[in-house]
Amino acid sequence: MSERLYIGIDMGTYQSTIASSNGDVTTIETIVGKPKDPVARNMLGKDTLFGMDALKNKMACNIFRPLESGVAQDDAENMNAAKSFVTHLIETVNPDEYDEVYGVICSPSNISFSDKTNIVSILRGQVNAIMVVSEPFAAAFGINQINGSVVIDIGAGTTDVARICGTFPDEKDEVSIEFAGDWLDLELVKLIEKKYTGAQVTKDMVRRWKEEFSYVGEANPREHVVDLSVEGKNQSVDIGDLVQIACESLVPHLVSVVKKIIAEGDPEYQATLRNNILVTGGVSQIEGLEKRLEEELSDIGNVSVKSAGTPLKNVAVGALALAQAMPDEEYTAIN
Repeated sequence: MSERLYIGIDMGTYQSTIASSNGDVTTIETIVGKPKDPVARNMLGKDTLFGMDALKNKMACNIFRPLESGVAQDDAENMNAAKSFVTHLIETVNPDEYDEVYGVICSPSNISFSDKTNIVSILRGQVNAIMVVSEPFAAAFGINQINGSVVIDIGAGTTDVARICGTFPDEKDEVSIEFAGDWLDLELVKLIEKKYTGAQVTKDMVRRWKEEFSYVGEANPREHVVDLSVEGKNQSVDIGDLVQIACESLVPHLVSVVKKIIAEGDPEYQATLRNNILVTGGVSQIEGLEKRLEEELSDIGNVSVKSAGTPLKNVAVGALALAQAMPDEEYTAIN
């Protein structure tokens, strides 16, 4: 058999991660920048920028976030940006050193046929064969928790919750909702603009503050001072209470979908599911989230909510493990 590279890819709205059988694991912000004009092109010295390189130079670039909600958008510009981004991501694991590349690609739960077709399109020419699986299943597979668990994968574009019972989940086992990181960021923007009239904030600013300081479940808000431009004037303001309010607003949506997933499972299996609830994804790093979810779920019985290992890498590493475990007939050839 020819030498083969296996890869697992978590294609995220905000950042994407690739894990490969040669030991490489790389995470890149899912951002593509195209210089706005010849002046910008000459200054940057590149036709295309990716990740933080694009974000740092966003004033000189047209910025694309081509994997909105974890799937490629249909318009030509975003499809081209998505293909460029995925090509760049795969190149980080040196695929040219191998005869063929087989990959497991992770997406939000219950994506449409059109979305799957777009995934195949942006990967054509980069891999020889793929499987597309849901992000919660890949995360569970990677940490050997496929025999009775509920996985909550809280990303930027979507939160995906799945009931994992020893096999690939089907549509009735999974729910995808848009109450996730991007939604939380917008809530925080609204709160800041309401409290500090004239404040000038962007999603990128509040995302950084959220990643640095997010928390739930405390009676007394913490202090967190940041510099804001208010009508062009710099001010140092406390947004600690607003960060908590925004993060707390996500909890009821998570609780509701978890209760639904458990209630619709086999009644003889529900106790197992209640006692093995796992949270992963970038937004799962909100301090105190596991305990807060346990408190809000306590009315359905004894529950256990815990973090599923390394939240930013779980899905890609699980996808790689799945790629290496699956027989060839489970893959779809795309070249």
